[in-house]
Amino acid sequence: MMQRWMEMPTYQYKARDQKGEAHSGVFIADNVADLRHSLRSKDLMVTQYGIVADRASRTKSQGLFGPKKVKLYDLVVMSRQMASLVRAGVTVVESLDVVADQSDNPTLAESLQQVRLDILSGDSMAQAMGKHPKVFSELYVALVEAGETGGMLEDTLEVAADQLDKQATLREQVKSALLYPIIVIVAAVGVVIFMLIFIVPVFQKVYDQFNATLPTITRLLITMSDLVLHRWYYVAAGAAAVYFGLRAYNSTDEGRHTLDKFKLGIPMIGPLLRKIAVAQVTQTFAGTTKGGIPIISALQVSAGTTNNVIIRDAVWRVSDSIREGSPLSASLEETGEFPPMVTRMVASGEKSGNLDEMLAELTHFYERDIEHSVDRLTRMMEPVLICIVGGIVLFVLLALYMPVFNLSQVIRKN
Repeated sequence: MMQRWMEMPTYQYKARDQKGEAHSGVFIADNVADLRHSLRSKDLMVTQYGIVADRASRTKSQGLFGPKKVKLYDLVVMSRQMASLVRAGVTVVESLDVVADQSDNPTLAESLQQVRLDILSGDSMAQAMGKHPKVFSELYVALVEAGETGGMLEDTLEVAADQLDKQATLREQVKSALLYPIIVIVAAVGVVIFMLIFIVPVFQKVYDQFNATLPTITRLLITMSDLVLHRWYYVAAGAAAVYFGLRAYNSTDEGRHTLDKFKLGIPMIGPLLRKIAVAQVTQTFAGTTKGGIPIISALQVSAGTTNNVIIRDAVWRVSDSIREGSPLSASLEETGEFPPMVTRMVASGEKSGNLDEMLAELTHFYERDIEHSVDRLTRMMEPVLICIVGGIVLFVLLALYMPVFNLSQVIRKN
């Protein structure tokens, strides 16, 4: 039954009732005759119809591994195209159809067509997009809603594109900061595993021939080699238990709070993570206020854009304080989670009446500061990683060659 439903086409129709009043909408039917019969039972006479999309073809477009993920770049391009079309006087429904046809991402194209159908059925654009949370974020929906309410949809779409573009840039900065240490650590672990599997067993056979008492460090290395070679399932089970245990703990409110607080306290890494979390909030807050969203709503949307619950909860407390009548700058300072740069620039913007400009300047400052912090962190981590890798290599070499130095004494005794 489900398979048959997925194969049925979706029709967009126009019809008139017995009083001659016009109606329009969408309907899933086997064929045109079924469409006319179904609408006739509702006292509607079809005057115009067309196939919007075939549900089976949309499902096949997802590929073998499920729906293709919608990237921020796809949304940036789509938003700028939509803004240009709406500004040129093209209706929202027609703009969605045009942009969906031009999109290279099948998941985004399908979502836009569904949004278009929902609008034709009576939903607003924000309501229709809100039905696709995996494609359109809370920030995006809020900006679209503000644009529809204020009659400036093309402007808020441009703001949304700018915000998504900045988010993409921020993600690339984070990836570049983590890429180098990840590569070095993976390479070091790979070399150690290779030695444990192929090198250590050869030395162990030599040691066994002489029945010599091995140093503690060598016995430890041989034990590690034995675990990897013959008891690897224990290692795999232990690693899986740690991984899923941390995931389960992180899924709880207490665990997420504890782990995110721990992340912010990590030397070198913690300050950068705090800057990134604060930058996510300030970027979104600047964009939402520029898009015409009230401050309290803008703060609530901004809180959802950061992945760190410590900063997120702090933003929620700020919104509660503002609702009670406290100034924005004082509320930010009371949380203790925002750097003085943020609170001072916000206070200056409140006094001068140009908060939007100050938020934009603050966002620009954090963009440059994070870029410089990533460069500094990469340079600082190079010697640290070299020392770690060097320590691992030294441990393996000492464990392998310390018994060799004692073999002469063992031979004399024998």
